[in-house]
Amino acid sequence: MPLSSASIAELVAAVGRQLPAVVEVDSWAPTVQGAVGHVVGVRGEDGSLYVLKAYGPGGGRRAATEVRALRLLGGVAQIPVPRVLLQGEVAGGGPLFYVLMTRLPGVRWADRRAGLDAQRNLALHRGVGQLLRRMHVLSHERFGDLLDDGPRWPTAWARVDARCDQLVGQHVHAGGPVELGHRVRRLVDRHRGALGSCVQPVLCHNDFIGSNLLVASTGEPQLCGVVDLERASWDDPLADVAQTKLHARYHDPAAAEVLVEAYGLQGDAEHHRVAVHEVLHALDERTWIESDRPAGWKRSIASLDAFLMDST
Repeated sequence: MPLSSASIAELVAAVGRQLPAVVEVDSWAPTVQGAVGHVVGVRGEDGSLYVLKAYGPGGGRRAATEVRALRLLGGVAQIPVPRVLLQGEVAGGGPLFYVLMTRLPGVRWADRRAGLDAQRNLALHRGVGQLLRRMHVLSHERFGDLLDDGPRWPTAWARVDARCDQLVGQHVHAGGPVELGHRVRRLVDRHRGALGSCVQPVLCHNDFIGSNLLVASTGEPQLCGVVDLERASWDDPLADVAQTKLHARYHDPAAAEVLVEAYGLQGDAEHHRVAVHEVLHALDERTWIESDRPAGWKRSIASLDAFLMDST
């Protein structure tokens, strides 16, 4: 969601009215903008560095979710997340929601991946698995939205059952093979017991991947930041693990297994839960690719189809 220079100036002015010490946009910007928000760097008169994130049309819930997640995780030891300083909205042509937060050091994991040797790559995947385990300590009584007025489910099975129906329906609507949707549905039903073994949800990132994890820009790729929590929810922690594993699998299947091993699964039920959630994430991604058709979409569809057929 790119913003015009006028919109950016309006946002900075709105922030400056509430925090006069924040004075101007600086040269910092992420290498890739996300689909949800536009991010710019802001510098204070004392040299402090901030991130100003603006959310797209109708982005009020995304902004509120991210703020809620960051404030919850801010109290968890060894989880490096930005600190929220300010949130608000400007009217303009429609409400534009924003959050001002502290700026963390480092670069995106995605930006360093290609330059890492095999040993460093495996060590970083191991660190990602361990960091995700440390993050999964905040629990709740219901599965679903972080916000109080959002959708909720009483059990893990109810959550997965509803998500499977939604994803299969979207898959078929987008023109995907009907039989593939049936195979996914049967896989979920076969593992109902394992999926239901998750008795309490935790705060999940739901996008714990290379573009949202920061690592040191030089030297050893130590993890130094977790960002972009606008999709966070109360969910099965192994749904988070499965998405990160699927993301890692595209680049290095062996490293993906190291990541999961570092997280520390226990027993067959947990392994089955990761496998089923990974299939659901893959089906979701396939539907997005089928609908949006980004560059190389046919090759991506073929790769996902092969994975889905082999896994169901």
